[in-house]
Amino acid sequence: MSGLGIATIQGIVIEVCKAIVSNVWDSSVTAHFPSSQEHVKEKIMDMEEIWQFPCCWAAVDGCHISIKCPDGGAEAAKEYHNFKNFYSIVLMGLVDAKYRFVWASVGFPGNTHDAMILQATQLWKDIHENNIIPLISKEIGKVEVCPLVVADSAFPFTSWIMKPYTCAVLTPEQRYFNYRLSRARMVTECAYGQLKGRFRVLFRKCECNEQTMKTVTLACIVLHNTCIEYNEPFPQQLDIATDVTTLERRDRETVRDLLNMRTCEKVKDTSVQAGKIREALKEKLWKKNKDMECVDKIDP
Repeated sequence: MSGLGIATIQGIVIEVCKAIVSNVWDSSVTAHFPSSQEHVKEKIMDMEEIWQFPCCWAAVDGCHISIKCPDGGAEAAKEYHNFKNFYSIVLMGLVDAKYRFVWASVGFPGNTHDAMILQATQLWKDIHENNIIPLISKEIGKVEVCPLVVADSAFPFTSWIMKPYTCAVLTPEQRYFNYRLSRARMVTECAYGQLKGRFRVLFRKCECNEQTMKTVTLACIVLHNTCIEYNEPFPQQLDIATDVTTLERRDRETVRDLLNMRTCEKVKDTSVQAGKIREALKEKLWKKNKDMECVDKIDP
């Protein structure tokens, strides 16, 4: 189309992607990471208003980004070979209530566990050692609850990462809590769906190496946030969550499978304080649910 060679075009694309990340990442992604008490409160209000989960400002999840077999052959690159039987690197992202990425890490091998990835990032160190999340809290059931990030059972259980109950037999209150937390976590699926829907290089099997795909993925995240910032409409034909033949919504497991979202082994709950916070939130959500049921019965 351009009259230039494939290698030349590839070099231009990579150069442009690097320029996008270097010059626009801070204003498009980092700027949405809460840096003040007012900013945190705004994020929490958005999550509670849109997804009805209290004290939460973001959700975290990961997905696979396809790459070609790294140098050295299959044996040398086995850590990049994931359980879905292709080579990949992991995109781990924090997403707010409006599907914007507020933080992202790309490049860990596809066979790495989610808990190991998160704990190896600078974000984990900054939160635990540098206290980058503003110190605010809300008292719920005599328990001080700090700003939370919702996650699935593969992530560590801490006072700032909220996970579902994983008991073999759940009480009605625990099942309802898991349902509400799962609804809040849907922001990650929506964000990854829009990201891979708009930029199909992340959706299809790719023959680029890990370094190239890391740069391209970060650039796509910047452009994704920019599209949201300027209210760029998302065409229905690009929506991976919708079956274009029937125009019906695909079920959640199908969507996660199409997006190559992560499924890792569960991590045991270890934090006592996090357990108290989860119990307090469970009671609050269950009480609110029962109150709503009573109102529905009384309302003619």
